[in-house]
Order: sequence, then C-alpha cells, then structure tokens
Amino acid sequence: MCVLLGYGADAICPYLVYESIGLVISLGLLENPMTEEQIFENYMAACARGISKVMAKMGISTLQSYKVLY
Repeated sequence: MCVLLGYGADAICPYLVYESIGLVISLGLLENPMTEEQIFENYMAACARGISKVMAKMGISTLQSYKVLY
C-alpha cells in the first residue's frame, strides 16, 4: 500500500482482500476463529499502523507529502 500511495494512488480498492478473508473463514483455515467484522477491523488497523510506521521512519508527517506529484 505504501508503494501505491508513493506512486500517487488516491485510493486503493481492498475488495480482493475482503473476498480472500471471507474464503479463508468459509474454509475454516483460521485456528482462532473471529467474526468477519473483527478480522476486517484488524486488517484496516494493521494497514493504518503500517503506513504510519513507514511514514514515521521516513520523517513524513502528512500523506500529501508522501505522494509524488507529476
């Protein structure tokens, strides 16, 4: 996601990830089953923390300064 944002993406469509998570749940591949809502919330929180961590390591305070403008 950080690479996409760095190349100037204004939005990232997460529907493939949500479908994959739904498939994993339906196949029973999770050891500690959670509800879909909990899994989606954890995924969104992890993405936000990951992007924030990369931005902090690079010394960037706003997403606008992280994006390359062409």
